[in-house]
Amino acid sequence: MRFLVLGLLSCFALLGEISAAVRTKVDLVNLTPDIRPGEKALIAMRFRCDPHFHIYWKNPGDAGQSPTVEWTEVSGATIGAFVWPGPMLLDQSGVYNFVYENETLLLMEVAVPADAKGTLTFKGKAEWLECDDSGCWPHDKLVELSVKVGAGNAAYKYDPKPYPALRPRLTTTATSDGKSLTVAIPGGEKLTQTWFPERGFISPTATAKQKRVGESVVLDLADATETLDSGELIFTTRAPDGGFVDIKAILGPAAPKGAPAPAAPTKTSSEWQPWTPEAQAAALAAGKTVYVDFTARWCATCQVNKRVYTQDDVSQAMSSAGVVMLKADWTKKDEVIAQELGKYGRTGIPLNVFLKAGQPPAILSEALTGTEVLAALTAVSAGRAYQAESTTHSFFIWLLFAFGGGALLNLMPCVFPMIGLKVLGFAKEAGAARGTVILNGLLYSAGVIVSFLALALLILALKSGGSSVGWGFQMQSPGFVLATCVLMIVLGLSMAGVFEIGMGLGGVSAGDGDGRVATFLSGVLTTVVATPCTAPGLGAALGFALDKDRSTGETLLFFTVIGIGMALPYLLLSMSPRLAALLPRPGEWMESLKQGMSFPLFGYALYLLWVLNALVEDAAWVRDASLGLALVATACWIFGRWGALHRTDQERRTAKVVATVVFGGTMAYLFTTLP
Repeated sequence: MRFLVLGLLSCFALLGEISAAVRTKVDLVNLTPDIRPGEKALIAMRFRCDPHFHIYWKNPGDAGQSPTVEWTEVSGATIGAFVWPGPMLLDQSGVYNFVYENETLLLMEVAVPADAKGTLTFKGKAEWLECDDSGCWPHDKLVELSVKVGAGNAAYKYDPKPYPALRPRLTTTATSDGKSLTVAIPGGEKLTQTWFPERGFISPTATAKQKRVGESVVLDLADATETLDSGELIFTTRAPDGGFVDIKAILGPAAPKGAPAPAAPTKTSSEWQPWTPEAQAAALAAGKTVYVDFTARWCATCQVNKRVYTQDDVSQAMSSAGVVMLKADWTKKDEVIAQELGKYGRTGIPLNVFLKAGQPPAILSEALTGTEVLAALTAVSAGRAYQAESTTHSFFIWLLFAFGGGALLNLMPCVFPMIGLKVLGFAKEAGAARGTVILNGLLYSAGVIVSFLALALLILALKSGGSSVGWGFQMQSPGFVLATCVLMIVLGLSMAGVFEIGMGLGGVSAGDGDGRVATFLSGVLTTVVATPCTAPGLGAALGFALDKDRSTGETLLFFTVIGIGMALPYLLLSMSPRLAALLPRPGEWMESLKQGMSFPLFGYALYLLWVLNALVEDAAWVRDASLGLALVATACWIFGRWGALHRTDQERRTAKVVATVVFGGTMAYLFTTLP
């Protein structure tokens, strides 16, 4: 019982943090007295923190979360991203953050419509994380500002000096030897204050402990998150006039010190550069062959594909051909990458493509092999077209691609965690009445097909609203990934025997109403876990199905065919007596298999936690999420240990209440604080 009390106390402590009072006042203010049609104006999000409280810069440091705003009304105007003032360094017992205290204005440029008249109204939801020495609390608020088109608007006075984007950027050079980064101070500038990295390419500790050596700033690379060997690095620091200025450091190789030259790399992982339209255009203009890997952490097929780049023959061929390797990371919602995918007729990833000026793109298969990469590189180097994207197939051929891609989804790594449930379902059905077996197959297939139709309708609705979404888009939502992670943990614990939720999710019990619903839901669940993967041929078919020229009916037909393809193997097994007769009979072996197949579910949950870490980029919240998953497991154990049928009624009731409070309280905290 002591353990139960500790669980309750932990849950109540989490719930207590949710109700913290707001200690930061947030509103929108106008900075431009004369609003003219077709011209630019300035507004700002104003944050006023209580004493000892702070909010975060665009690079928060060791922990924290930057403020955001989601607009719901802009009166036809276009509002730019935040223009950030320079931050201050906050040291909390060795935890270094880049923050703002007191009053802070985050500027935004507004492109006023050329036909604007009357009043412009801006509405949105601001979200921020406020912290003091005792903890952090997320908050949000609906903000609104109305301005009239013309002169005479009240304008809040602000000082432009703290905003480095409003003054010329300084340029300098930098070198790295792998252990430290040395940046030359721009000539004639007395820049002796802390240099803040615009993004986390060096650790906050290195920022706090940077050294001035002669006319250079030296930063430690011990905990750097990137391999710094070339490219541009942006720093923000105080200018001599007390404001802030940006410094662009062009990074080149360190000067030799007499040591032998390093051997040529045998892997290409250290040669990857972030993809941008500018980087791609510059490389093509220089006559280089460009390889673009459109990828994301949540894309399991993308992660499997990366094994190809570690093959010596592939890496050596890439190096010999001087290929510029660019990684377009679509882990988070990125409109620029989404638009680039559309140029290749795709709405999802993976997409791997070779580019060379004057030649059609060489688009590779969704499931890469080293042989294919080498063949495509050879063709591009020789000036030959290789598997260039085509939309000349007939509508029927595209439907065949959709059907085949759906069937092949069953072999993709995303579906592997569900194999245990399916195998148990097949074994349970051995010897059952044929009508029951067929009903199971139809219900499971219906769950798959309905899920694909629901996904298609959701994508169409979001695209009609202006969002750039496609296959796997839900994995860009931290809330969805968290919910799936929790589901995998709960299912895994049930299969491991910690508690019992029934075998229905395996699609094995259609003998009653609850079993029929669970069998249907097993099809839904399989579809959910399959969407981070793309089978060969499916990516091109999805691009065709979601093309703007397709009607809603045609798109729904494509997704129905994909669902039929994915459900067909199970349906055939259910409807064929000869195939069903090959299944082993139920027995004790099923319990061992059931427990063993819980581990793929746990592995998938860990993979999803890794995805969450990239989506959220808040170390403190990811830590809380990890502890929350432990509390979820505790709630399941309590329910299984004291909620079993052989326990007394009082013990069972107590177990249900305690497990519900621990589980529900943990979920409430995690989803309420989700950045």
